[in-house]
Amino acid sequence: MSKLPSSIFNEVIGPVMTGPSSSHTAAPSRIGNLVRQLAGGKLSRVRVTFEASGSFSTTYRGQKSDQGLAAGLMGMVPQDPRLSNALELIKKAGVDLVFEIKEFEAEHPNVMLLDIMDEYGVSVLVKALSTGGGRIELNGINGCPVYMAGDYHELVILLSERVSLSLEQLCSRIELFLTRATVEVHGSTVSDNGEKNDEWRGVIVIHLRQELSSAQLEYVTGLCGNAGTREVAPVMPVLASATCKVPFTRAEKLLEWCAEHDNAPLWEAAAKYEAARGNVDEVEVLHMMEEIAQTMETAIATGLTGRFAMKGFLKPTAGELQHAVDQGKFIPTGMLDMATVMAVAVMELNSAMGCVVAAPTAGSCGVLPAAVFSALDELGVPQDSRIEFAAKALLSAGLIGVFISEQSTFATEVCGCQAECGSAASMAAAALVNMAGGSAQAACDAAALAMQNSLGLTCDPVAEQVEVPCIGRNVGAVSNAVSSANLAMHGFKGNLPLDDVICAMWEVGNALPETLRCTGKGGLCITPSGVRIKEEVDRIRFAS
Repeated sequence: MSKLPSSIFNEVIGPVMTGPSSSHTAAPSRIGNLVRQLAGGKLSRVRVTFEASGSFSTTYRGQKSDQGLAAGLMGMVPQDPRLSNALELIKKAGVDLVFEIKEFEAEHPNVMLLDIMDEYGVSVLVKALSTGGGRIELNGINGCPVYMAGDYHELVILLSERVSLSLEQLCSRIELFLTRATVEVHGSTVSDNGEKNDEWRGVIVIHLRQELSSAQLEYVTGLCGNAGTREVAPVMPVLASATCKVPFTRAEKLLEWCAEHDNAPLWEAAAKYEAARGNVDEVEVLHMMEEIAQTMETAIATGLTGRFAMKGFLKPTAGELQHAVDQGKFIPTGMLDMATVMAVAVMELNSAMGCVVAAPTAGSCGVLPAAVFSALDELGVPQDSRIEFAAKALLSAGLIGVFISEQSTFATEVCGCQAECGSAASMAAAALVNMAGGSAQAACDAAALAMQNSLGLTCDPVAEQVEVPCIGRNVGAVSNAVSSANLAMHGFKGNLPLDDVICAMWEVGNALPETLRCTGKGGLCITPSGVRIKEEVDRIRFAS
């Protein structure tokens, strides 16, 4: 099945999640949730293997991948507050969860293997991938190539012996039954592991837009004989659709579309895009984004209290920073005074495993809410209009993120921090232009300039914690966004087209050595002070 165009809610603004990392905490929880559903009964054992040279092997403890996986394996969603205790909870549930690091062939830094066994002794081996910003793929089951992204109701048939029909014939028979039962079928895949001996395995995956009734599932099970039949519920907020046709996936085409539609503002184009992508109406799109805006506002307020313990080596400071602003002790920078405080507040909450919105990642989750909500205050938006105003700004940012997702990545393990804080700055710049009444062209110009300013940014979090330099980089990204928005709206012509800059980011990111792409092997991580901090963090972690 070919990859669908990016969804603003699936790939860009979201997930709503427990910190600290979208690719290393939220994505593993989603992977765990899907894998859990492939078991025929209660899980009894799960063996997780990370590739030795990949990103997970050095960061899975510090960025809470182990806790995310444990949470998902127990059916928790990424924002579940119990995630921080998931390792203890899964142990109490009687599941033997083991992590190991080995060398195996992996096409991406964020690949993992999960060998699960249920209470009946039935094992399933899954190959899974975190692709950045909370997105996931399951691309192997029992050695058979598959593609599942968590955005369909999936009917999965696991075969361990050959049947009288071919896999294709069996799949066609199941699809015919489902179609006659008015179930919306959106394609399927069939594959086997190529073995000719007793180790042969086959898998059928049928993509559905709805859950099956118990009677329908029972009938399908009867068709499949001794095969294992599993129904896997989606974990993404927007369902996929094989029939979706979006109006554009590049900034160049967006600008042509806006010109043809009475110079439509960026947020309006974004709403139409997401409505087409998710097969929903534009009112529902705006409502979904309003809920996200409310979550962001709550995260700012919670972060400002400082009433939590961060999970790394820093302590909350946003409250002190706000006090300094209130006392007039900051060097005055206008809206950037409170934007600085808000960015720190959200990132500190993220480090404490509080509830934040990845935008586009958790490592950059302070940029967009800080830019948008500080601008709301500066622009004097009335209280009863704030959330709608913020939602439209976030939609504008989300569409810029779609263009980045389609032509590059949000995965810092692939392209460094320019893919996280650089992308967030680009998105925030466009949001600010939209809030100030600027055109779609100006928004794209601002986004391009902000990304230009971020090229080459490395990912080197000290002690694998999303604190240093992540919090400071979020603050810098907000400043970049504000400056870029002002330049783009008022005559500065020093930027290249957004699509060109996105492609340059991809090229630059791939040229970065792997030591500077979230592996803990370079940059700030290997300075004498960085090494000392990691040793202290590890000492405390293993002592507990």
